[in-house]
Amino acid sequence: MDVEDSVAYYEPYDQIMPKKQVDLLQLWDFFGVPHECVKQLWGRVLPIIGFEINARALTATLPPTLKAELVTALREFAASRQRRLHEFHEIAGWSNWSFNVFPLLKPGLANVYAKVAGKKNPNASVYINCAVKDNLTWMADHIEQSSGTFFFENIDWHPLGDAD
Repeated sequence: MDVEDSVAYYEPYDQIMPKKQVDLLQLWDFFGVPHECVKQLWGRVLPIIGFEINARALTATLPPTLKAELVTALREFAASRQRRLHEFHEIAGWSNWSFNVFPLLKPGLANVYAKVAGKKNPNASVYINCAVKDNLTWMADHIEQSSGTFFFENIDWHPLGDAD
């Protein structure tokens, strides 16, 4: 099917969109279901909660700028001698978010969690030991080289022939 045949104009948003999406929006309009233009995304690569989801390649990854920022933050944190407890929590939170597309890197935070366990004062200084440095550097190296997560091991999958 040609792309030109499968798109339609949606007047309220003054946009050309996939025909099926326009049909759905018109149905929602008919029933009074609210929707927003900024949420009507379409294409091969979609930004979803900060990740790039590629429907054609069946992958999820970080956009290059966010990936570079995370790698830089991990390296800068690892290069420090000490950080405040709340900074440990921030780098752990950011890393945890990235585990949605880099799930095999979860062990990289084990020493971070061990280092902050039982500490309560968010402004307290916490020394960064070699184990934390090594783990964060390991994570940064892998994130830098990773192309993301594949949804299926075998991309040559045919739902009708390969279904159980």
